[in-house]
Amino acid sequence: MTMPRFFSPLLSLVTIIFVLTGCASPSPTVPEEFEANYQTSQFEAKAYLIPTAPEAFARRVELVRKAQSTIDMTYFSWNGDTLGLMLVDELKQAADRGVKIRLTLDDLLVFNEKWLADLDAHSNVQVRIFNPFNSRKMGWVGRAADFQMHQDQLDNRLHEKYFNVDNQQLILGGRNIGDEYFGYSKDANFYDMDVLFQGAVIAPFADNYEVIWQSDVVTPIAELISIKQPQEYINLNKAYAKAKKQQPEIIADIEQTIALMPTVEFIDVTVTPVFDSLQKLQNSLPYFRQRAEIAINKEIKTAKKAVISTPYVVPTNGEFVVLDKLTRNGAKVQLITNSSASNDSLFIPAYYEKHRQTLLDMGIELYEYKDEAKNDDHFYHAATYYHNKTIILDDKLSYIGSSNFDPRSDFLNVEFGLFVHSEAFAAKVEDYLFSQKESLYWHVSRNKDGDIEWQSGDEVQDSNPNYGGWHKPIDWIFTKMDGESEL
Repeated sequence: MTMPRFFSPLLSLVTIIFVLTGCASPSPTVPEEFEANYQTSQFEAKAYLIPTAPEAFARRVELVRKAQSTIDMTYFSWNGDTLGLMLVDELKQAADRGVKIRLTLDDLLVFNEKWLADLDAHSNVQVRIFNPFNSRKMGWVGRAADFQMHQDQLDNRLHEKYFNVDNQQLILGGRNIGDEYFGYSKDANFYDMDVLFQGAVIAPFADNYEVIWQSDVVTPIAELISIKQPQEYINLNKAYAKAKKQQPEIIADIEQTIALMPTVEFIDVTVTPVFDSLQKLQNSLPYFRQRAEIAINKEIKTAKKAVISTPYVVPTNGEFVVLDKLTRNGAKVQLITNSSASNDSLFIPAYYEKHRQTLLDMGIELYEYKDEAKNDDHFYHAATYYHNKTIILDDKLSYIGSSNFDPRSDFLNVEFGLFVHSEAFAAKVEDYLFSQKESLYWHVSRNKDGDIEWQSGDEVQDSNPNYGGWHKPIDWIFTKMDGESEL
């Protein structure tokens, strides 16, 4: 699980040490027959891979403006920055027209956001918070103390990303809501991917949303954050007015993107959705991971080519089970992930140093995202982090969803996703990943002497790019925490 990137390095370090030291525990033993009776279902759908980060946000705004009856959303985080506040304001305007709006939001990054409580005060809007913390006004120090005392309760987080308008249009992918997820942050931006779906597949996702919405693991935000003068939207209006004044160029670019958006060209696909179980909060068993592997078991066994994209390469109990299965069966495996310098987590690089060698020894073709990558669709070019999660098997099956397929996604977070059966769609995903290969990634391999080297075009480096020696003592501290099962 990653921590927010924009609080001070010292507080970041103190918080992480306080939270992780003495807290990590091995992943639970999975019963041999776990989920043995799980049955998959297939649905027809139309899919459109949204080709740029600005369009991914613009599509959301456009869908909200055209909404007729309902908007249901789930997100792990929703920032109170320019894009976050703009979308909230658009939702409020839709609610003014009579659209019924529901937002389910994980509580890890929700403190005392009164602008969110303002939105909830609208008669047509409901905001519910997943697995809320007890501490709300003491910042990260309070959160860390709360976590130490109630880890069993608070360790499970809602990691789904879901945007359903009128049960007719559904956006799934890896992006949360905030400037940095769409290329509009001056500090740092994520590289990610979203897909717009139509068709029968929306129904099972709507059913999954209802299960969480009606469960006792979500709490109305009004019970957690109090506001004065409800339904006057003082906090929301003030915050958004300030954002517009400070960043008018962002608002203008978004409006221009909406005006110039191309016509959506859908691909007809067959999809297999996979959902987690809220039982995970009681037993920490890997429902989503097991169900996903069952859904594509045949394809994994016979795959000759695999492209796997994940921001965080973390083994489960020290083993890369699926990667090992693929390579043992002779599949050519390409793995895309963060470089040590580009990782938004402070502690994953400490463990990844040894995993890089393991992956190369397995014969995996490894690509690492550059910390200074220049995505041509980003409005601001700043530090960059890789946040994309997908799988392509044999150029015909692709994964779209929230799971990073790491221990935290497997055993702690609530996740979902779907597998898309389509050669045409798989080609779109592969092009999305590799069309800017030279400018985005280091190709990591061993040279003739067996030493690791990083290559991009004509540039070759024999040491970890932009990851200097000063990281070593910090990495040593993190590895001694033995907290990899929490990542």
